[in-house]
Amino acid sequence: MAQVKNEFDLKNLRHSAHITAQIVAALGREVRVGASAGDLDRLAQKLCRAHGATPAFMEVPGYSYATCISVNDEVVHSIPYDSKVFGEGDLVKIDFGVKYNGYFSDHCRTFSVGKISPIHERLLQIGEAATANAVQQAVEGNRIGDLSFAMQATAEEAGFSVVTNYVGHGIGKKLHEMPEIPAVGRAGTGAVLKENMVICVECQVCEKSPQLIHDRDGWTTRTKDGGFAVMFESMVRVGKKTPEVLSV
Repeated sequence: MAQVKNEFDLKNLRHSAHITAQIVAALGREVRVGASAGDLDRLAQKLCRAHGATPAFMEVPGYSYATCISVNDEVVHSIPYDSKVFGEGDLVKIDFGVKYNGYFSDHCRTFSVGKISPIHERLLQIGEAATANAVQQAVEGNRIGDLSFAMQATAEEAGFSVVTNYVGHGIGKKLHEMPEIPAVGRAGTGAVLKENMVICVECQVCEKSPQLIHDRDGWTTRTKDGGFAVMFESMVRVGKKTPEVLSV
């Protein structure tokens, strides 16, 4: 189970998460027709240096980029190639984190490029709502399954599907800590949450099937049927009565 954080931990995690949220927002403002994933990755590295932080993902063995930038049917872990140039109607997922004063943060949002189709606008709205609804369950005494159910129910009731291959997680002095937080599950099941745990609540919602395939680069994961996907991830302190979203 995740370590309950003390006040020193929380101070540093709040700052780390705030840096990450600021940088993701700045990257999102650069998502436009003709921009590339490589452009965003270089900007992310520059902004890390400006904040006195280091890119968290560069500490993952074998990965040498600051961001994972996944477009359209790419779901997670996509390499920010210069050749990945954004076009009208694209959905761009920016997954990013920093390490600040020894503490990690992790955050993801999906941005649209220009005018998108009505179904993809709906997918974007539901993907964000799925994570937001789960975050509201991050209070002491609730269980992991309460968050999982909130994500699954929000997505499936809207006619979309949820990826089961990846999970949310605890975070602190490591990028990934316990507990694991699946995006599917039954309410009232799983480990009990305690005040001052810090967790990353994430959900990948797919337009069609959640079945995935992997590219030859060893990182990029995409939908098998080519359907679009969105991802949202928030870093949250479990509260006594209400959650505290740190990635703002």
